[in-house]
Amino acid sequence: MSVSNLVVRSSLAVRSRGRYLLGAFLILAGFLMLLPVIWVVLQSFEVPADQSAVPPVWFPHRFTLGSYRTLFATPFLVDMLNSVAITAAVIGGAAVVSVLAAYAFARLEFRGRELLFTLFLAALTLPSQVAAVPEFVVVKYLKLLDTRASLVIPALIQVLAIFLLRQHIRTIPRDLDDAARIDGAGHLRIIRHIIVPMSWPAISAVMVITGQYIWNDFFWPNLFITTQDKMTAPLALYNLESVSGGGPIGAVFAGLSLLCIPCVIAFVFLQRRLMEGIGYRGISR
Repeated sequence: MSVSNLVVRSSLAVRSRGRYLLGAFLILAGFLMLLPVIWVVLQSFEVPADQSAVPPVWFPHRFTLGSYRTLFATPFLVDMLNSVAITAAVIGGAAVVSVLAAYAFARLEFRGRELLFTLFLAALTLPSQVAAVPEFVVVKYLKLLDTRASLVIPALIQVLAIFLLRQHIRTIPRDLDDAARIDGAGHLRIIRHIIVPMSWPAISAVMVITGQYIWNDFFWPNLFITTQDKMTAPLALYNLESVSGGGPIGAVFAGLSLLCIPCVIAFVFLQRRLMEGIGYRGISR
């Protein structure tokens, strides 16, 4: 066997061991990140004595659905439906607004475009709590306090989504726009038949980011919503936990477990659509 063959085999063996080590490390890291979620789910099936035990009981000695019965004795199902409706409305609306705004920043020439985009980016450096007082005043004067619209309308402008889509649209050749204009297409037709199909991976990504943020959001619902039947699920769980200084901790664990289910389902679904968008190479008619 020649020396070159030995070197090649040795190199392949080293790469193979490196892949195995990397795979083992990623599996361990993924398990450690999922461990708190797994613990919350297991806690939701424990009896009340084990849920409050010190040190904590990591695996239930006896499984029970008592925490879920306690949870659904409250209006939590209505709160979940509120979260679903608000999240879906924001995902759809923010995707449309972000695509239109990103197209304007990437393709249209108008005075003050770069300054306005810089101001948009500056908003990313500020925590959302900075805008709490002025946004509350605006929502109050629009008479939207304690309405679901107060959680949907302000959230339609997602600066990060606009930035990501604008950067992606700038990578699409302008020759495609010029060819469409020769055929008589306007801006909206170009967006529909060229920009959106070729930007679907980026659009899917911003939908995932926006949906996760809105679904888990507690700050803005706590600021705008006071009526029980209009609360989102995170806010309802907070109120449930704070009842009488403690509340049924098992029901809170059950609620947190249920909140994870839509996130997992949405991630699986959108991951598939994301891969379809990456593999897409044509332009819709």
